[in-house]
Amino acid sequence: MTDRFQLPLRILVKGASLGHDVSEFPQQREQFVFPRVIEEYLLDHGRAVEVWNPAVASEMASMGMRHWEEHVKAWEPDVIILTWGYYECVHLILPRWLERHANSLKARPGPIRSLYRKRVLRPFWKSLAELQKALDKKVQGRFFARRSRRIAADIAHFIDRSRKVGRPLILLPEFLVPNKRAQDWFPGMADRAAMVNRDIRAMVDGYDDHVRLLPVPEIAESRTDKSVEAAADGFHYNAEVHQLVGEAYGAVILEWAEQYPRLRGRGETGLPGFRTHQRVLSSQSEDGGFGSLANGV
Repeated sequence: MTDRFQLPLRILVKGASLGHDVSEFPQQREQFVFPRVIEEYLLDHGRAVEVWNPAVASEMASMGMRHWEEHVKAWEPDVIILTWGYYECVHLILPRWLERHANSLKARPGPIRSLYRKRVLRPFWKSLAELQKALDKKVQGRFFARRSRRIAADIAHFIDRSRKVGRPLILLPEFLVPNKRAQDWFPGMADRAAMVNRDIRAMVDGYDDHVRLLPVPEIAESRTDKSVEAAADGFHYNAEVHQLVGEAYGAVILEWAEQYPRLRGRGETGLPGFRTHQRVLSSQSEDGGFGSLANGV
């Protein structure tokens, strides 16, 4: 047991663009999203780690089981971080498929395609967004309670299935209150986010300490630069909050892993050279998001 590399902790991050977008644009080289910060934090604490971040912009909790077999059953992660729920709070009526088409991250240039996107698609999308905004001012969070409970139920189903694969640690974030910019475009988003936070909190309370909620709003308030909003674009963490959130996740993971001898590592810091055994898997979103207005939280 002593003459071998340290066994890496396997960490899977699932969800929408909260896992791969930074509110500062364009993102700079050392502005890490929180999954990358977790990797950095664990390595700095002498732990081998594999982080897989297949986040997809605008992904919803109802889509969680689509890749469950390959992501969870086959890979057997030690830790799963789920960020579903926030994107579902954004739109009142606009469908996901149209958002992803209008704000595709994979759109190719070309005279006809570019003209279509500039002269037809973007104005059409903006008009629908303005219509939705007017309706949202009247509707607010009404009629969303049932959907909020459904979101929590979909996440609970994913958790229940995943707990049968090695009983991993499962972590979920408490969502930030949308800032003024987000609420200007989506007047009912704050009410909807509060409902989702409430229902996810109640769901988490029904599990043991292998399912936990991270108090992201409290963590965000500890940032040093208060002149920059925690989610300056209205939806995604700024770089400092990503750093703080990643470090908080890392600390929870380290503490949790201590109860399992095969996950604790070898000795105090593991064997020299263990970093060569480390592998990072990451995938960015396929396409989509609400562009400059949301970008698929």
